[in-house]
Amino acid sequence: MDMELSEEQRMIKETVRRFLEKEVRPLVDEQEKAVRPISKELVKKLIPFGYLGGLLPEEAGGAELSYTTYFLMIEELSRVWPSLRAVVSISNSVLTHIHDYGTEAQRKRFMPSLLCGESIGFFALTEPNVGSDTSSIETRATLVDGRWILNGTKMFITNGVEGDIGIVIAQTDKSKGINGTAALLVERKMGYRARPIEKMGLVCSPLAELIFEDCEVPQENLLGKVGDGLRQGLKFLNSARAMVAFIAAGVAQACVDAAVEYAKNRVQFGKPIGAFQLIQAKISDMVTLTSAMRLLGLQASDLLDKGKPCRREASMAKLFATENVLKIAEEALQIHGGYGYTKEFPVERYYRDIRYFTIAEGTNEMQRLMIARDVLGISAFN
Repeated sequence: MDMELSEEQRMIKETVRRFLEKEVRPLVDEQEKAVRPISKELVKKLIPFGYLGGLLPEEAGGAELSYTTYFLMIEELSRVWPSLRAVVSISNSVLTHIHDYGTEAQRKRFMPSLLCGESIGFFALTEPNVGSDTSSIETRATLVDGRWILNGTKMFITNGVEGDIGIVIAQTDKSKGINGTAALLVERKMGYRARPIEKMGLVCSPLAELIFEDCEVPQENLLGKVGDGLRQGLKFLNSARAMVAFIAAGVAQACVDAAVEYAKNRVQFGKPIGAFQLIQAKISDMVTLTSAMRLLGLQASDLLDKGKPCRREASMAKLFATENVLKIAEEALQIHGGYGYTKEFPVERYYRDIRYFTIAEGTNEMQRLMIARDVLGISAFN
């Protein structure tokens, strides 16, 4: 594969970076300290760059970006404000999901408001008692008189509080296991409850517990057919895991940038601490690891762009990036000394924001098992 970015990709990356530095970065500290949710007005400012619908064809309102180009944009957004990245990329995933699996009527009804940022999307798969074992979904959808009656609880749902349109994976017939699952398009006005969940990072992108009690969903809101609901959700995990590598690279780059600036300006014993060998060694390792996680991400995104299998590559990229970005964040904090532990500098937030991703999109323990299964041809799941 050619690891060099195209002229168009470099231009997009630079244009996005300039915009984010000018229009978004000045907002971050105040909103993070106030724990203020991301506004739709801010999301709408990202639409011209393709953050919403960028992967869709032009006839569907998209920009026909490659996975690699879109993920490079996600890296830039993650470098500036990971909370905003979370809101935008989840909503974009819902858009892509509806486009790929929805009927023409569903596309016309749900996609326009998501494309223009008037609606925010969420994806509800995880449950209180169902994490890695997604085949054991407990949320039930029962068809009664032309309507799906939804009962159950979903947990740790990004955009669950502010979201307007979501995809909920539910079980229609428990005896059929994965073959009984269905994906339903659910709107906030249908009457489920959303309980915010406080967390250590990404505080401006709230998680939620969604509680469905006899929630009525029109029969025509079924995406695809009964039996492929979970398969639909799992299909997007490869691209989601590849994207996590770019999210981590963005946060890692933010840590490097902060550490380099501090090391140049902090003076001890009559000279900048960047002149000390131990500080130089730390920064050298941070830069090397950031480049390595970016390269693994590019390998996975290149396979996605070519339509080739990339399960192992996506898992490796996600695993390597999320383990090592924590090391980078810790070193950035250490370089800042006591200041790194305070909210006077952003490095403590970088650590809190990225810690979640060793768990999200399949825990790193599960990534190791899937990589080993692919290599050995022996499954540890049975």
